[in-house]
Amino acid sequence: MLLLAALLFYEQSRLESAITNARAANSAYQYSQLERDLLKAALICSRGGIDPVRATNLEQRARLAVHSFSFPLLAPESRRTLERLLARLEAESARAWPCERLEAWADRVHPIVIEATEVSSTVRSNLLVQLRAYRRDTLFGFVIVLLFAAAYLYYQARQVLGQRRRIADLESEGAFKTRLLGMVAHELRTPIATIVGFSELLDDPGADHRRYLKRIQNAARRLGQTLATFLDLYRLESGQRLELERRPVRLGALIAEAAEMLQIQFPGRFRLEPEDGEVVVVGDEGRLFSTALNLLTNAAKYGPEGEPVRIRLACKNGTARVEVYDGGPPLEPEEAEAIFQPWTRLARHRGREGHGLGLAVAREVIAQHGGRIGWEARPPGQVFWFELPCENASP
Repeated sequence: MLLLAALLFYEQSRLESAITNARAANSAYQYSQLERDLLKAALICSRGGIDPVRATNLEQRARLAVHSFSFPLLAPESRRTLERLLARLEAESARAWPCERLEAWADRVHPIVIEATEVSSTVRSNLLVQLRAYRRDTLFGFVIVLLFAAAYLYYQARQVLGQRRRIADLESEGAFKTRLLGMVAHELRTPIATIVGFSELLDDPGADHRRYLKRIQNAARRLGQTLATFLDLYRLESGQRLELERRPVRLGALIAEAAEMLQIQFPGRFRLEPEDGEVVVVGDEGRLFSTALNLLTNAAKYGPEGEPVRIRLACKNGTARVEVYDGGPPLEPEEAEAIFQPWTRLARHRGREGHGLGLAVAREVIAQHGGRIGWEARPPGQVFWFELPCENASP
């Protein structure tokens, strides 16, 4: 089988060489056309000058000659002559040349036309010999045997690859489920402990019930968003599309709610800039809330401690844009692209809470809403943003 493959590769290389020679054998025409156009331009020049169209055609003719298949077969001096001619035509218009220079260049090109004709004749002769040898050496039986061998190998390879792919899918699915269960247990522990702890404190008659209830509500909301993120991730890993419950959503109010929810964990960190008008988008409110919550959490968690996280929302030309700015050191472009992939954690973020899933799910959510999400450096900090089709922006 290896010998047959080697023979096939050898015959194919000979055929490609023959095709190249066939193209080179028919390229001498370009040089004679260049000489003719130079002489014609010199004659017209002596009668009153060259118009811009003819000057451009002369440059294009020189370019075709330099890029023809027979050009590498010419003598080095001939190639340099043609390249200098093309460079001068590109650098300055032929209209500004004296007529004598056009004639002089035509005289230089004339020997190249003769040389190219001789090269074409030699190439044609060699091509005929090469094609005869190719037909003589290519046996019909060899092709038949090779086709059967290739078909058999292809069938076997397909079978092996299919089995390996099924095994890998089963192993990957099992590992994913195990990993997901471990993360669910880890992520749910904190909000559940918060709910239980503050619920017990409500028994104290002197307790600040309103404050404790607020913390319980935030923890429960965070618990629901975490579960929703994991469910979305499982659907995406299974190749399913997310089922979006679309309805009008006031984007400014949604972002303000996400910022308020995080105030307990990151007090005083968020600055929401005023909107020009109320921005309304059509989408799944829960998933858009999770996306906003994820961007705000990342900015507060990975940005400099005490540095405010600025949030800007605007609707322009039918597109709503949300920008979350933090003053931390900007990421490298390669890092910014990597963090939108699932299970990716940067070296600088290791040791902090997280699993590298939020931005991956957020990118898919925004994409299925018909929008975009991305990152850009804005020294001394950086901005994570997403865009959605804007329903309206009323004052």
